[in-house]
Amino acid sequence: MKKIFSIFIFTLVISVLINLIPKGLDGMLFGFMPVIFIFFLMPFISGILLILVQNKDKSYEFFPVLLAGIFVNNIAVILVTFLIEYSRHDYLYKHSFDFYSLLEVFVPFIALSLFGGLIGLVIRGTTLLIKKHK
Repeated sequence: MKKIFSIFIFTLVISVLINLIPKGLDGMLFGFMPVIFIFFLMPFISGILLILVQNKDKSYEFFPVLLAGIFVNNIAVILVTFLIEYSRHDYLYKHSFDFYSLLEVFVPFIALSLFGGLIGLVIRGTTLLIKKHK
């Protein structure tokens, strides 16, 4: 549980740091990499890590923790991003909270995290097979 909580804290800290870059999600990191690429790569990597940190042997035992971690992690990242971007522009008109616009961002994050979890499951399965045949 500590490892899953540390993944949650790590993704929140990375998302806050990404959003605090002067141009936000539209900026460039170190002059050559778009920040939005890292922002969309983050759920993929967290999906892989949510599988790899578990100490289980059966594939069906991984999915409850993966699904719970994906939902909590992605909701937190999206809300933090929304709040930082909302509070950043003091001089602009602030539109009201729109649940559907957040849902439009949440669904691709879920898909990326599930795909990362499946990649993590393949990595975990191959390492278990290699350990078994040594």
